[in-house]
Amino acid sequence: MVATRERALSEREFELLLEGAGRISDIQRRLETRAAILIGGRLGLRPGETTHLIASWVDKERQMIQIPLHEACLKGRDGGICGYCRQAVKQRLDYRSNTKFQKLAKDYWTPKTEAASRTIPYHFSYRVRIAVELLLEEHGGWPYSFSTLQRRLETALELSPELAPDATSLHGLRATAASYHAGRGLDLPALQAMFGWEDIATARQYLNIDGAMTRRALDSVH
Repeated sequence: MVATRERALSEREFELLLEGAGRISDIQRRLETRAAILIGGRLGLRPGETTHLIASWVDKERQMIQIPLHEACLKGRDGGICGYCRQAVKQRLDYRSNTKFQKLAKDYWTPKTEAASRTIPYHFSYRVRIAVELLLEEHGGWPYSFSTLQRRLETALELSPELAPDATSLHGLRATAASYHAGRGLDLPALQAMFGWEDIATARQYLNIDGAMTRRALDSVH
């Protein structure tokens, strides 16, 4: 957890990353990259969740995203499972040598843990609402692979001269979201529920990660 937390962006760094995405010349790629960064860095979706995001997960009226316990992955080139899910199956096969690939492949896509199946509100941010709606209206969700998601982030970092190329990662965006909401006072149970952590101790690690909670407490006193 420490390595991921170290790659969480401050609010200024996050805005710089969005500015980098805004420098992508192709309009469609620019908007999609900004949307992916906002979904990762403000809603805290795991990369595999963003990759498999589809319209049926989204309740636009209530402005909620429901991460399911299972979604059949058809994002591969042949209509089968994508490379991300294929890698996950191979990792499981390392521990279940007697289990056939195709049998396990039917389980994918699936979230990291049961706790990761959760409901995530996105009403709190106009920019995030626009990002979610853009992907739904244009593609019915995120239409590309995990590797494309990774490349889009790398491009945004490259176009953000004040940020190091390794300033964050896809998982670091999730840490960015966690520190952002913790810094604004989201309590531990709500933080745990939003991010789908099994252990509340994980949520506790994000408290006061950048001094935001201390600053807010001082403001209320003085």
